[in-house]
Amino acid sequence: MTTARGLLLAGDLGATKTSLALHRADAWPGPPLRQQTFRNRDFAAFDNLLTAFLGDDRPAALCLGVAGPIIDNAARMTNLAWSIEAAALQARFGFTRALLINDLVATAAGIPWLAPQDLHPLNPAGHAAAGAVMAVLAPGSGLGEAFLVPHGGTFLPCPSEGGHASFAPRTAEQIELLTFMAARCDHVSVERVCSGLAMPELFAFAAAGRPVPDWLATELTQSADQTPVIVRAAVDAACGGRPCEPAVHTLRLFLDILADEAANLALKTLALGGVFIGGGLAARLLPLIEAPRFMTVFARGIYREMLARVPIHVIVNPQTALLGAAATGMAALRRDPATAASA
Repeated sequence: MTTARGLLLAGDLGATKTSLALHRADAWPGPPLRQQTFRNRDFAAFDNLLTAFLGDDRPAALCLGVAGPIIDNAARMTNLAWSIEAAALQARFGFTRALLINDLVATAAGIPWLAPQDLHPLNPAGHAAAGAVMAVLAPGSGLGEAFLVPHGGTFLPCPSEGGHASFAPRTAEQIELLTFMAARCDHVSVERVCSGLAMPELFAFAAAGRPVPDWLATELTQSADQTPVIVRAAVDAACGGRPCEPAVHTLRLFLDILADEAANLALKTLALGGVFIGGGLAARLLPLIEAPRFMTVFARGIYREMLARVPIHVIVNPQTALLGAAATGMAALRRDPATAASA
């Protein structure tokens, strides 16, 4: 058993999986004492998952990045039927302090701690303006967005639910996509066309008039989750595997929408410090991402010259949100001497 003194529990709670890490305050920013990832579907509630990880350990503080909006230090997850309340977690597990933050806030908070090898640049001509806002968007099960604002010599991560803003088509094909999607849902948000959740319907749209190979049709029919099947088919084709035009076109359409939304976020936050694309999906799609095409979509309109100077990176470190949750938790401990002493 590890005692509570000096221990912080950091977590990244997504729609499909949760990663937890136990850190010693006096060893931060070193590696965690231990870390584990769980499938959410294996647990009826988050409390059960937390119990399975903690065992006999009793950390004093918790900072958890959660996939959904945080209101009054509580969250009802957007794509998972779990409710998380900091006060209830404190009462059940004895945390002196429990802090919930949006999962994209956690990702944003992790960005300043990333090493160069954790980032894949898409704009070699980009140059970050000193002390400028940085923005992050992450297509995963949904589409998360957040940004970092300069504050007191550091950066303050800020939440956003921009992924649920309305989809604005840019081309004739995307206008057709909007019409296609409007027949299927009452509000076509960006998330509905730019996320893992969107992939099956994007494929259904892209496959119209494009023959679907028999092997892919069989795999899609047999799969409970079509998204990884579509992504794998497109990536394999891009890497010299079996040709699959409908899957490749689906992902190119997805990436064009992602580039346009990245530009929208950069303009709305004036993110001259850089745009960072997170989430595991983007990293898996690197063989399909054509940087010149991405930049053609991104650097457009009246501010195309300004946008062309914005650094753009794909985050390839899958632990960025977990790192950001730990960083946020440690910062909270430093601001609260009483908690830090008991921790």
